[in-house]
Amino acid sequence: MSWMRPLFHLRARITLLVATVLALVLVVTGVMVEWKIEQQTREALTEKLVLLSRAVAESDAAIRGLRGETPATAVQTYTESLRLDTQVDYITVMDMAGIRLSHPNPAQIGARFAGGDEAEAFQGRSYVSSARGTLGLSLRAFTPVRNPEDGRQIGAVAVGILVTDLNHAVISVQKRVGLGVLIGFGAGILGAMYVAGRIKRILLGMEPAEIATLLQQRSALLQSVREGIIAVDRDLTITLVNEEASRLFALAGIHGELVGRRHDEVIPLIGMRAVVETGVPQYDQEGDINGLKILSSRLPVLVDGRIAGAVATFRDKTEVSRLAEQLTGVRHFADALRAQTHEFMNKLHVILGLVKLGEHERLKDYVAGIAGRLDDELGYVLQRVKDPVVAGFLLARFSEAREQAILLQLDADTAVPRCPGEAEAHDLVTILGNLLENAVEALQHASDREILLGLWQEGPWLHVSVEDSGPGLPEESLERLFERGFSTKGDNRGLGLWHAARTVEARGGRLRAWNREGGGAVFEASLRLFPEEVLP
Repeated sequence: MSWMRPLFHLRARITLLVATVLALVLVVTGVMVEWKIEQQTREALTEKLVLLSRAVAESDAAIRGLRGETPATAVQTYTESLRLDTQVDYITVMDMAGIRLSHPNPAQIGARFAGGDEAEAFQGRSYVSSARGTLGLSLRAFTPVRNPEDGRQIGAVAVGILVTDLNHAVISVQKRVGLGVLIGFGAGILGAMYVAGRIKRILLGMEPAEIATLLQQRSALLQSVREGIIAVDRDLTITLVNEEASRLFALAGIHGELVGRRHDEVIPLIGMRAVVETGVPQYDQEGDINGLKILSSRLPVLVDGRIAGAVATFRDKTEVSRLAEQLTGVRHFADALRAQTHEFMNKLHVILGLVKLGEHERLKDYVAGIAGRLDDELGYVLQRVKDPVVAGFLLARFSEAREQAILLQLDADTAVPRCPGEAEAHDLVTILGNLLENAVEALQHASDREILLGLWQEGPWLHVSVEDSGPGLPEESLERLFERGFSTKGDNRGLGLWHAARTVEARGGRLRAWNREGGGAVFEASLRLFPEEVLP
């Protein structure tokens, strides 16, 4: 499945999305916060002006100055000191005629108050207004001054702050809010980049389209293989089961949904716990699931060098054994055909030479001799081995032995009845093929090249004996002879005898080996091959 290349990669898209959302949130929040703070700043300054004007109107300095008890300079001194302390632009005390007793500019003292918004103050009202005076446009609070003795109004106080100063205070607040927005946006971008990078690393650098394709391919792969596959996480909870695994579990009597359940509660003897705990893989292990024989391999799943779970692949051991038997039989039959072809070509060359020489009497005797030997060999084998599959196999092995100048003999006491079924015949061919192959290899460098094969039946048991005249087996290897992968002949060997031993054990028997006193090795197997009622 093809995908169009995205305009932006996942990391860029995550960063861009977070940046956009963050910018919208911060801008809206910043505007609202700025508006609220600006409003609160104006209200705070207004309240400050009102409180300050009330304090001045109730002060002794202002009252005494308006009653004429002290000179105007005393009022000026008091208000200027208070103005500098409270950081307002002016504090003006005026009499009922609007004449100033104080002003930041001493030249304005004695002049009438300017602005035109002071009339209501002389009518006994306290209020806040905005007007242009001698210092410029300002916000000012008016409070009447009353004589404490009779309550009569004797003047008014105006405390103001220039609008430009008010705007400066608001702008200062706006700058702080804007700085906070920028810092938040920058921190958000850095966080978005980190999170996007982290997500990208978790996804192993892949884009969503690549992940979707990979998952589809994985699903197709898991369902197409002939092996059962099951995966668990660190807690041994099943996370994946393919169709073949479900089929094999159904054969073992395990049904229902398995994903999400602990494997040791529903699937016994699968051996995943040791792999999860140790991280050591296990290959080609035999197991049993409710009577179903399996051959499985288990490997740990590593994420960033840590064990995150395990995965097991397994097959029905019966199917594996049948396939191995078929492969073994095909190989032996191919070798036998090759040997018979060589032997037949040699005989044809002899016959052709006798024809060219005109030795017709000798030709007749030679052909008769060949036919007689073949008849004798065929009759000898068929008389003692009643199963056609086993008999055909042995005849092929006789031809192969002659090709390699090996004397292969069938013991005179050999007596094998017809095998009960195809499976029994296959098992016997597998055992004979591996034991004879091992004997032939042992004679490669021997001067005396003989093999004696014996088969005899005893009730339900069949006994097999293979003796060779080779150098024998090293004493130190006798105990390990039937281990998987162990061989005295080099690397990548050690499967034939192991497979033969497993086949014998599957039939309830045992395969043994020892050295003869006169030299050579003996392999003897006893396996339960026939039902009780079968007689020799």
